Amino acid sequence: MDELIQKLSILTGSWKGEGSGRYPTIDSFEYEEHLNFELDRSYPLIYYEQKTVLMPSEEPGHWETGFIRPLEDGFVEVSNAQEGGRVEVLQGKIETDNSPEYDLKIVLDSTALGNDPRLIKTRRIWTLKAEYLHYKKYMSTNTTMEPQLLPHLEATLKREVEEERSTNFW
Repeated sequence: MDELIQKLSILTGSWKGEGSGRYPTIDSFEYEEHLNFELDRSYPLIYYEQKTVLMPSEEPGHWETGFIRPLEDGFVEVSNAQEGGRVEVLQGKIETDNSPEYDLKIVLDSTALGNDPRLIKTRRIWTLKAEYLHYKKYMSTNTTMEPQLLPHLEATLKREVEEERSTNFW
């Protein structure tokens, strides 16, 4: 599992960028995001915190915090709690096969969803290439005619240099 933590440690640091959200049952929206990953080798885990601000209103958007932990055979588990009370557990496999398209890719599917009866399934895809982290989130809910995984969020974040980090956001 030390090898998995080593692969995941490429995520550590602060990231900032912009994204957009959509779903058949809501109005589309734009947001600014701050995402921070911290490695804790004593457990071993990576702690993360994600906060968004809706644009152009600059009102608080989404906030979640959680852990990424290595499992057997190259798999990882992500567990998080969100500001609205929802909790998620997702599992997926790390891909680092020397692809020219990415340095690290993780595809995560939900294994447990709590405190939101609308949710059926979620999927997250994180792709890291150099100093850019791109992600997509898909959801399936019981609020659409035919429940299926549909695009919900997509963002591209850039790694922040330490002196660029805003102290006002956290």
